Amino acid sequence: MVPEFTVTVRHVSNKPELFPRKRYKNGEFTINGLKNDKYQIQISSPLYIPTRLDFDFNSNERRTEYSMVILHTYRNEPRFLPGTVAYTVSVKTLQRKIPEAATEAYVKGVDLHRDGRLEEALMEYGKALRLYPNYVQALSDLGSIFILFKRPESALTFLRRAHDLDDCNLVVNLNIAIALTEQGSYSDAMKLFKKILSTNPRMALAQYYMAKVDYLQKKYTDAEEYATQAVENDPHLLDASLLLIDISLKQKKYDQARAALLHIRQAMDNNRISKFIDEQLSMIGS
Repeated sequence: MVPEFTVTVRHVSNKPELFPRKRYKNGEFTINGLKNDKYQIQISSPLYIPTRLDFDFNSNERRTEYSMVILHTYRNEPRFLPGTVAYTVSVKTLQRKIPEAATEAYVKGVDLHRDGRLEEALMEYGKALRLYPNYVQALSDLGSIFILFKRPESALTFLRRAHDLDDCNLVVNLNIAIALTEQGSYSDAMKLFKKILSTNPRMALAQYYMAKVDYLQKKYTDAEEYATQAVENDPHLLDASLLLIDISLKQKKYDQARAALLHIRQAMDNNRISKFIDEQLSMIGS
């Protein structure tokens, strides 16, 4: 439960309007007075990546009266399980000598990145690269920030440079596939995700993104398979459970949607969330 966060409501219309902004605590909020129209709801909190919800109250597509949102930290390091090949590096890369000043700039950039000070982090990563142009980690983290900025083309510029220097770097490969997904290059993204899974068959994060790609293309059967695998391999990857709920509702598999909701309730182990989910379980399929 995010302790403090801000919600901004933007009415999607051609008329200029003021956007109400309200502050809430402990992960729950209620907004009153909305009309039967389209809205964008933006949720932000210090140290977390902002997210957006789109609502069209003229549409009948929504099958439930609830939404659950997961906020992620800016340094959202990939999740690995024991026994997986978390990271391999070429001998050539190991032989490189990184100047101390470049390392100091990079470490400072990581701290700024973690605190959500992305512009300042970019400057430190850039400084590290000026001192050492082949700094793979700095190239990779620059790419991850441009992904956050919704600029996949810029992200790929740095990530592909990193890949040329170290094509075994799992983080780089995963970020390239995510950038390709953001770009809409679904076929190329899926090829790279499958390549990642060929050496890390239980990597839930890759399976989740594969499910997301198929979901965006309305390939719900394939999306369901990957999302289920992601949940099985990493039960704490709640994004996969939320996606599985959406996939199940699209296919009218209400029992599966209920099971995914129950899984979230068990994983969160929070009385308020449990009560909220219990109230909504009876609504699915009714």
